Amino acid sequence: MVTGSWAGRTVIVTGALGFIGSHFVEQLSARGARVFGLHRTERPRLTAELSAGENTRLVRVDLRDEHETRAAFKYLAPRIDTVVHCAALDGNAQFKREHSAEILDTNQRITANLLNCARDFGVAEVLMMSSSEIYSAPATSGAPTSEDDDFRKDMRLTDNGYALSKTFGEILADLHRKQFGTNVFVVRPANVYGPRDSFDRQRNRVIPSMLAKAEAGERIEIWGDGSQTRSFVHVADLVRASLRMVEAGKHRLLNIGTTEEISILELARLVTEVLDRPEHIHTDPGRPAGASSRNLDLSRMFEVIDFTPRTLRAGLEDTARWYRRHTR
Repeated sequence: MVTGSWAGRTVIVTGALGFIGSHFVEQLSARGARVFGLHRTERPRLTAELSAGENTRLVRVDLRDEHETRAAFKYLAPRIDTVVHCAALDGNAQFKREHSAEILDTNQRITANLLNCARDFGVAEVLMMSSSEIYSAPATSGAPTSEDDDFRKDMRLTDNGYALSKTFGEILADLHRKQFGTNVFVVRPANVYGPRDSFDRQRNRVIPSMLAKAEAGERIEIWGDGSQTRSFVHVADLVRASLRMVEAGKHRLLNIGTTEEISILELARLVTEVLDRPEHIHTDPGRPAGASSRNLDLSRMFEVIDFTPRTLRAGLEDTARWYRRHTR
């Protein structure tokens, strides 16, 4: 198993021009790794930004295609030490409801192709981005949800293709570990936010949606009464914690987040405060609000990380600065 410093390692990052993947490319390159960033969608400004790193090469590959994926592994480098798998079809709750079959099909094909290539090309380790959405039910007694409170304990049928794709991806990773000895690390993050997130109105998540609406002077719509609580993790902290997980080699499965919980209503108020915009917030108690809370047990994470994740306010200020620089 590869451990220790990232300097000198050859790393493939999938979804390299995506929200989370681009931050892996950036941090790995800064740590001296030779990075091959695989992407399907073009983002010219980000391509120019990431390509400035002398250790980085961006390659357009459709990971849904087995032959293209194998060609990338075969010809990019004689040896690949690590694969960081971030590529996935994702979106907000509405997008997931309307594209559930497409999401499940796409994400499963990508994950299967990558795990098969990791096996066949002798990749030392794979780091997979999963999701806390794989937890189908809250932990008992109101306790935070631990890594053990997953599909092995309570697996339920759902029509959420994204959650299913992450669950089946983890199951496939487990089976590859057992049958082929593949060294797979799996991360289950809380709600991720930060620079380079998608501000596409059709697919954006709660924080970019709130930021965009507040900055434009529009009303922020909240489903439910806004009392439902969530925790959020800044994308740079997620990447840093994930890399520490692999370096330490202590856990193969890790929740990553912060201990800071906030109601959706208070989040909206904080966003408007950070942007110095008026509070135009509307709650709709008649609309579904989702789970009342999602609170992750972070005991394992704090065993391996060597830093303190930033506060939500500090992270929102950083995200707001990036948003304003890239939309004006």
